[in-house]
Amino acid sequence: MFFPKIAAAAGALVFATLSVMPAQAETIIDDWSKVKVPAAPELKPATLDAKTTALLLLDFNGAQDATKGPCNKDNKPRCLASLPKVQAFLEEARKAGVYIVYTLGGAGEKADIATAIAPKSDDPVVKSGPNKFINTDLGKLLEAKGIKTVIVTGTASEGAVLNTGAQAAFTGMNVVVPVDGMSSTELYAEQYVAWHFTHAPGVSAKTTLTQFSQIKF
Repeated sequence: MFFPKIAAAAGALVFATLSVMPAQAETIIDDWSKVKVPAAPELKPATLDAKTTALLLLDFNGAQDATKGPCNKDNKPRCLASLPKVQAFLEEARKAGVYIVYTLGGAGEKADIATAIAPKSDDPVVKSGPNKFINTDLGKLLEAKGIKTVIVTGTASEGAVLNTGAQAAFTGMNVVVPVDGMSSTELYAEQYVAWHFTHAPGVSAKTTLTQFSQIKF
């Protein structure tokens, strides 16, 4: 009878141990419906030194031909809707002497950038994936001009804007993100990018979330 008693005692111990163990944590997928939308981040003013600031216009190609880039009526109509404000701010930035840099995404070329904000002949244009620092001269261009702050605009918010802006922050630059200058296919993408820039470690400390009307030179 000795061994059955040991087995019974061991079973009781295992049961007792399992009964006091915490319930297994649920994943974010399990708890997806429980997520509460956080309060909107505060938009803050930004007064910038034009001489050390660059305006990055990311992937605004495709407006004239939807096959030539992401900023088009079929996939990202919000990008097209942002163009009037982007154009007005671009004109202010040029007058102030801000360094202007364009990027391309997808199959686009320089001529495919939206005509409302078309680059001038001497504006640099680089082409890459979501992070515009990778496989381009963007970093060298900014360094050569002594740029300390980048204003990041464009589409997609969760693509070029997020990745390029975060990379700039990680390399020590100040990042200014006007919410009326970034766009995506869905509102949720723009929402989580705004949250990321104001909460993510290593990024939020270097980022000012704002709108065009709050940026001064």
